Amino acid sequence: MAVLTRGAPPAGHVFEEIADAMPHMVWLADPAGAATYHNRRILDYSGLPTGDTLGDGWERMLHPDDLAPTWDAWARAVGTGEPFEVEYRLRRSDGAYRWFLGRADAQRDEAGAVTRWVGTCTDVDDQKGHQARFRAIIEQSFDAVDLIAPDGTILYSSPAGIRLLGYPQDEDAGRNGFELMHPDDVGRVRAEFERLLATPGGSADSVHRARHRDGHYLWLEARATNLLHDPAVRAVVVNFRDVTDRVSVEDRVRASEARYRELFEANPHPMWVYDTETLRYLAVNDASVGRYGYSRDEFLAMTVADIRPPEDVPAFLADIGRAADGLQSRGVWRHRWKDGTVREVEVSAHVLQFADRPARLVLALDVTDRLRAEAEAARGLARLRAVVDNVADGLVYADPAGNLLDWNPAALRLHGYASAGDARRHLAAFADTFSLSRPDGTPVPPHDWPMPRVLRGEAVTDEKYVLRRLDTGAERLMRYSGAPVRGPGGDVELGVVTFHDVTARKRAEAERDALLARLQLQFGRMPLACVLFDADLRVTDWNPAAERIFGYAKAEVLGMRPPFERIVPESFRAAAGPLLARIRAGDMAAHSVNQNLTRDGRTITCEWFNTPLMDGDRFTGLLCLAQDVTARLQLEEQFRQAQKMEVIGQLAAGVAHDFNNLLTIINGYSEIVLDALPPGDPNRELIAEVHQAGQRSAGLTRQLLAFSRQQVLVPRVLDLNAVVGNTASMLRRVIGEDVKLTTTTATGLWPVKADPGQVEQILLNLAVNARDAMPTGGRLTIETGNVELDATYAASHPDARPGPHVLLAVSDSGCGMTPEVRVKIFEPFFTTKGPGKGTGLGLATVYGIVKQSGGHVGVYSEVGVGTTFKVYLPRTGPAGEGPKAYAVPPAPPRGTETVLVVEDDAAVRALTRHVLQHAGYAVLEAVDGDEALRAAAGHPGCIHLLVTDVVMPGTGGRAAAERLAERHPGLRVLFVSGYTDDAVVRHGVLHESVNFLQKPFTPAALAWKVREVLDGS
Repeated sequence: MAVLTRGAPPAGHVFEEIADAMPHMVWLADPAGAATYHNRRILDYSGLPTGDTLGDGWERMLHPDDLAPTWDAWARAVGTGEPFEVEYRLRRSDGAYRWFLGRADAQRDEAGAVTRWVGTCTDVDDQKGHQARFRAIIEQSFDAVDLIAPDGTILYSSPAGIRLLGYPQDEDAGRNGFELMHPDDVGRVRAEFERLLATPGGSADSVHRARHRDGHYLWLEARATNLLHDPAVRAVVVNFRDVTDRVSVEDRVRASEARYRELFEANPHPMWVYDTETLRYLAVNDASVGRYGYSRDEFLAMTVADIRPPEDVPAFLADIGRAADGLQSRGVWRHRWKDGTVREVEVSAHVLQFADRPARLVLALDVTDRLRAEAEAARGLARLRAVVDNVADGLVYADPAGNLLDWNPAALRLHGYASAGDARRHLAAFADTFSLSRPDGTPVPPHDWPMPRVLRGEAVTDEKYVLRRLDTGAERLMRYSGAPVRGPGGDVELGVVTFHDVTARKRAEAERDALLARLQLQFGRMPLACVLFDADLRVTDWNPAAERIFGYAKAEVLGMRPPFERIVPESFRAAAGPLLARIRAGDMAAHSVNQNLTRDGRTITCEWFNTPLMDGDRFTGLLCLAQDVTARLQLEEQFRQAQKMEVIGQLAAGVAHDFNNLLTIINGYSEIVLDALPPGDPNRELIAEVHQAGQRSAGLTRQLLAFSRQQVLVPRVLDLNAVVGNTASMLRRVIGEDVKLTTTTATGLWPVKADPGQVEQILLNLAVNARDAMPTGGRLTIETGNVELDATYAASHPDARPGPHVLLAVSDSGCGMTPEVRVKIFEPFFTTKGPGKGTGLGLATVYGIVKQSGGHVGVYSEVGVGTTFKVYLPRTGPAGEGPKAYAVPPAPPRGTETVLVVEDDAAVRALTRHVLQHAGYAVLEAVDGDEALRAAAGHPGCIHLLVTDVVMPGTGGRAAAERLAERHPGLRVLFVSGYTDDAVVRHGVLHESVNFLQKPFTPAALAWKVREVLDGS
């Protein structure tokens, strides 16, 4: 008890009358904490006789579970002098326990030393029990419950909702519920929500996805009810449940610990004495000074009306006039603190004489927070009742005797009852209408049904049963949960069971699982890399094809964000920014082809098809499909290069063909004139120069034909080691003394089939090219070896074929080539040499010879290091009998047979006629195949030989020869051509049964070849 004045407290019997009349337990303790006084309420409650005290043994009344925290709090208060406030349970004289709120303040002397402790105990058991029942009902409900504001803000989440989505209360409350929804569902659900807001009391059902705290999504089935118009609720009540069956319910549903803390806060009570005539304060306690903010002197200079708001003073004065003797509860009044704050205060007063003056002793309890809490509690209870009535799951509770006390509307609907009155019956009567069995068909006896088990103190957690109505035979698959509600003594006072019809959901889940399995299979087998990003462009999914293409496992890239250093090279990151900006803006055509990095350090080229995921105008994510097009682009580039070379080759072949016709005329007639001029003729030297120029020009056309693969080869089985050895001495003379030539030949070298002269041409051209790359000298190395080209190499080099090959490598230590030069070196007329120092046909000739021989040539070069050319010729079988050698007679042979000459070039035809007539033959002429047929038909005698060009307008040489052979069975044929892109020569190799003469030819060569064909050699 606080001091009443600066002097002695009021008389003992006055104090005891006041204390005994108070609605609270009141006690005093000495500075050490030992109880020295208890009012009658404590004595009646504990059974102690009047006048006894508990002393320092007050803890005997405490519940064992509350002893330790209460003792610690009391010891701390006694040791520090700070106020004491704790909730605990006290044992009544009959052994029962009730909840109390204990408070105490220390009274001090003028020196500040504690003189005693004044405390109260307030019974809060009924209020806690009332809230616990409704809290237990909603917290044991199978449904999760949220209270949502009109803007979508979560005002409250039930424990089931918190468990379901994994967000703790401090993260869940205040969050906007739409943020948790899947982006694909937000628009639809928000539209339904807006329609619901316009319908007070209306309900709306939805099925949507919500994000769990760990990032995965759950399918939720929800019912929202608009109770914004209800003053006790003022929210949209949303009941929802997990229909993905991926979240396990807790093994046991236990009574949740209190959700709400005590709805009011109070401190030890201010007390004062005032004069009933003057209304002036006569004495105040320390709690009044500390609580109201006025000093003691200020209080003593005031009246009790001064702490009232002006508008409340008339009512206060009227109440004072009605006051009677004895202890009076004067209700709740508004008091004003010194700082202007107005608080609600519960006042109790007692009439007494103080210093011979009529006075009243007032006990003031600040109940502002309590009243607010009580109002909030009332609204909360109304909300809980609304939740129970609007949950989509059935909810039933029963008393310990088995009487089904109440059913919510969903429970009535699921069981077919018209009203709660029809459903209020005993469990035994309920068993006469329904039966219960397990999903496997095993019957469940009534005493093992969920409600009887709950009433026995068990918890039922997510158990499935088949509920069958006996009169109709209708069956439903139900999921049950339940828990007992226990009283203060631990006895079961209420059984709560919730249930949900999962019949349709199970069927839908089976269909959904089958669909998800198919989709997952397709996702895993997709040949394109599939990458999924969220709204912040974090990687959320990564399929097996992406793992194969980029080399990173899914776990390594989940959560990766821009600039995506692992797969995007630094050179592309600047360009990636604008591309991502377009995608965020919803550009559905955001296609790109760019370089990417792989886990093993390779750079590849990928084609990306980017699809932004939009919710209206809001970007919610990105779906990307990627294809590795590195090999395809390489093949396309190689194909374009091959096409370019092919076109140039065709041009070169056409030029060579026409040039060969001219050279045939120039060389032929110059040779005839030289043979006719005597040795001392002054014109002989001039004609000889013309003939030599023609011979050099013929060599140039051979290079053009070699590049275009149109020259005639005479292949045979070769040992490349022998060719290298025979050519080495000539090469040393060509490259000069300042270049050191080294040959390294492999033992057991496989044979190849090629024209030995052309292989020598390859070595000569490569040696000359190497010499020009080493103007100050260096090393030239020629190597041979057996190699096996695999499919991987062939895939990256389209003109190569897998299989065994013989390698001919020519390496120099020269200046090397840049990548830009390297890609053009086999193009005809391309040269890095100065004017007049090269034709640009050397390497083009090498390329043509190798390709015509069925091989492949590659080049490897580094600037400042050197260059290596690698020629791969396919392996062939062992050498057979070589071509038969003939001795060259001293003069061209002659004959008397009839020869039909077919040539579309008049000058070449005239030269051929002149040479053959000069050799003694009878000559018929034709400009093309059709004229040749007419000439043969009009000739009465025998035609022994057909000398024909291969490619001519109209009927070609081959077709004319076949038709003439039908009419002249013994006709022999000699084909003449400047190139061989026809049926006479296939793949650059002459048929053994075909006689062929390459342009340009000499008169002697023509005479010898005609005689050879006529003689049948």
